[in-house]
Amino acid sequence: MNKKVAVITGGTAGIGKQTAIELAAKGCKVVVAGRNMEAGKQVADQIGQDGGEAIYVYADVTTEHDVIHLTQVAIDHFGQIDYLFNNAGTEGVLGPLETNSEDIIDTVLSVNIKGVILCIKHILPEMRKQKNGVIVNTASFVGTTLPLPVAVVYGASKSAVLSITASVAASCIEDNIKVYAVCPWVTDTPMADRLTDHNEEAKAAFGANINPGKAIVPVEEIASVVSQLFEGTANIQSGEAILVDKGSACNLVNMMSVGNRVSLKVNR
Repeated sequence: MNKKVAVITGGTAGIGKQTAIELAAKGCKVVVAGRNMEAGKQVADQIGQDGGEAIYVYADVTTEHDVIHLTQVAIDHFGQIDYLFNNAGTEGVLGPLETNSEDIIDTVLSVNIKGVILCIKHILPEMRKQKNGVIVNTASFVGTTLPLPVAVVYGASKSAVLSITASVAASCIEDNIKVYAVCPWVTDTPMADRLTDHNEEAKAAFGANINPGKAIVPVEEIASVVSQLFEGTANIQSGEAILVDKGSACNLVNMMSVGNRVSLKVNR
């Protein structure tokens, strides 16, 4: 990963932050993107203090102007973009569909679908110039493996991410660009904190009750799988989705079609 350049949206906290730190530790130059300027600068500063190289760029992925600016800053500062981690996302609210206001629906679909599309739209051409690159999109177990009646909008948005992943992967085979989706089970992130009212016991129970591994997934597990996908060590075909549980990962297609868990060692 030495001298590779990664753009990470939603990089100011949770999975994005941990992935930025892990990639930087492996010699990758990192562009941390997000709306929380204070947190973003702290992540970039932490990476710098640890001997890595990173910059923070404010970006609202639902705004094309911001995505264009993010892409240009990354190119101007580092000269290339090798990896894109489309990780920015929002959960909306949990509850019956009728409790979701139009504004909430618009926000979830805009961040989780439009944001992914806009980032690929503007960063993929830079990868095509290089004839090389890897894109990883954050999806979820929700709406892809497990339907949740209390998360219809969120699940729909994450199911769409799988479609985007497969379609874009098919479009750039000749350019040596690989595209994946990573689908975390319930993970120890600020999103899980919000959904459980910042109650540690409730959060742990949430993960234990839903996840196959009977425990909440540490962010390090997701970051490790994303890192392996970028490095090409995971031996996963472009266009596929990877479910990540505590201590293991599996190919979503095989999981859904034949019920087998195809192991991908999570290295940390």
